[in-house]
Amino acid sequence: MTSDRSAPQAPPTRRARPRVPLATDPIAAARALAPVIREAAPSIERERRVPLDLIDRLRDAGLFHMLIPTTLGGAQVDPIVAARAVEEIAFADASAGWVLMLAMQSNVFAGFMEERHALEVWGNGGIVCGTARPIGRAVATRRSGSSRTGEYEDGYLVSGRWPFASGSSHADWFLAECVVYDGEVARKDAQGQDVTRMLFVPREDVRLIDTWNTTGLRGTASNDFEVKDVYVPHGRGLQIMVSPPMQEWPLYANAPIAFVNHGSHALGVARAALASAVDLIAAKRGWGDAPLREVPRMQAIVAEATAEIEAARAYLYAAAGDLWTAATTEGVEVTARDRSRARLATSHAMTASLRAVDQLHRALGTTSIVAGSTMDRCFRDLHTASAHVMIGPLTYEAAGRVELGMDADFPLF
Repeated sequence: MTSDRSAPQAPPTRRARPRVPLATDPIAAARALAPVIREAAPSIERERRVPLDLIDRLRDAGLFHMLIPTTLGGAQVDPIVAARAVEEIAFADASAGWVLMLAMQSNVFAGFMEERHALEVWGNGGIVCGTARPIGRAVATRRSGSSRTGEYEDGYLVSGRWPFASGSSHADWFLAECVVYDGEVARKDAQGQDVTRMLFVPREDVRLIDTWNTTGLRGTASNDFEVKDVYVPHGRGLQIMVSPPMQEWPLYANAPIAFVNHGSHALGVARAALASAVDLIAAKRGWGDAPLREVPRMQAIVAEATAEIEAARAYLYAAAGDLWTAATTEGVEVTARDRSRARLATSHAMTASLRAVDQLHRALGTTSIVAGSTMDRCFRDLHTASAHVMIGPLTYEAAGRVELGMDADFPLF
């Protein structure tokens, strides 16, 4: 693995690790780690990555592997519990919560891969980052497998460049989604669409390109990465929305539940902003030397922000819980509305969090714009996070179509 422009994101070479301990109480584990993460937050932003010692502590607590099935050595945590754990980490620091959240979403792919390949990626504590965007090129090829048997293995020569690899500073594997080619010709399916494949490339075969210079979430190291003619076996990958699940856990048949932690992340950041605002209001004096905490306008704003965040939080976990209950109850059919409501509640959690934080930020005036303060960082981090397509305006349109009895016409709804 190499990196351009002397990027600060390059950690030591991947190392062998023992099997990761299971997270028996992920929320408690997240809360236990929160103080040290919160203390590191200014450094995380300044250095533009989460320190490796914190990554190892999150890994050792089992938090990176909550959504890996038990059949592959994971904890197979209830996804609602896992989302709440993400919220607690985001409450401590948005960048740390973000890289945990997206690595957990990548865990879902383990359920669609052959066991030996899934174990190769995750079975030794591996962490995955990358981009679900088919902008790479995977040229089909065959290579000799065992010299003893003379067998051959189908695979691909992978090339391309992908953006937004959150966690590139510590990831062991990179997701590279590609269009499949036979020679120079793109392979087509029965409907005439390009055949795509998400392939897993080891860190040592990746070149990092230091591109992540942003308003917020500066510590996520969401850089570009490049791969050139790297061989990847067919089994170390899948085709999104086409490959069938190879594990029985209901998570794999109910993809919307995997995105709930986007809403959890937003709520964690909003809670941090609210807590910071309460501390600032309690400590400061305003016009006429009156304590801010005694100003009715400030009291009302704190109350409104609290209600906004808590209402969105209740809706998120209720809608997600309804979907998960239906998915795990024998004889109950999961409906399109169950799935859509979970996605809608996820996007709403972001929208409500933005409203609450914007209101607090505006009310605190010049106190909010001090660079490096918790309020400043939460404001910037949340607005950056809101740009993600999976909680953007298109999800509201899709949810509205479902409410009107139409197809969502949006991926993973």
